[in-house]
Amino acid sequence: MAQNLQVKYCGNHSLQDLRYTMNSRADYLGFVFASVSKRCVSAEQVGEWLEEIPPKKGQKLVGLFVNSTAEDIQAVVSQVPLDIIQCHGAETPDHVDEISAVTGLPVWKAIHHDETALHRMRAYKGKAAGFVVDCKVKGQWGGTGKSFDWTVVPEYTAEASRQGVPCFIAGGIRPGNVAELLRYKPEGIDISSGIERDGDKHEEEISRLEERMNVDEAELS
Repeated sequence: MAQNLQVKYCGNHSLQDLRYTMNSRADYLGFVFASVSKRCVSAEQVGEWLEEIPPKKGQKLVGLFVNSTAEDIQAVVSQVPLDIIQCHGAETPDHVDEISAVTGLPVWKAIHHDETALHRMRAYKGKAAGFVVDCKVKGQWGGTGKSFDWTVVPEYTAEASRQGVPCFIAGGIRPGNVAELLRYKPEGIDISSGIERDGDKHEEEISRLEERMNVDEAELS
């Protein structure tokens, strides 16, 4: 696997999803608390799952929100032991700052790839504790299974590095193309639909993905 690559498996929406992703090499496990997503879950559901199967040592929990108030996010945090908040909507730098202040947690900001994305990343300097760069699809905030032009990945990674924060690449990553993405040396990858079958996380797809990442490491060494 590419050296020091951070892996986030997002969109866990059942106890079985969580069993599969917790039993992987994922560094981060993501849950979507946004009604606009077909993978939306409630704080009560996630709390129950975590009582049954707590994360492995070192695995961190990420809660994804879309244009939620700081107070609504804090209500989820009070029930779920999240480590990181991910804002995937049109949250401003000041809104991100407020969410961090209210919850006491680091906040990652999703940036949708287009010609203005790098400029928008710079606006969150000192506010966002990390970035997730996703494909821009009209009318949708994420989870589309679509990828963008990965040749620009080094530019996003470099900007995040200048800010001293991590940068994850999302959108359309799956076992069949992950090796191509890793040639551009992303710091982290964020995957949801790429490890699913019929809308659910699948153990074999996770294994296939991680095997391809291991092959890539061997080819680059």
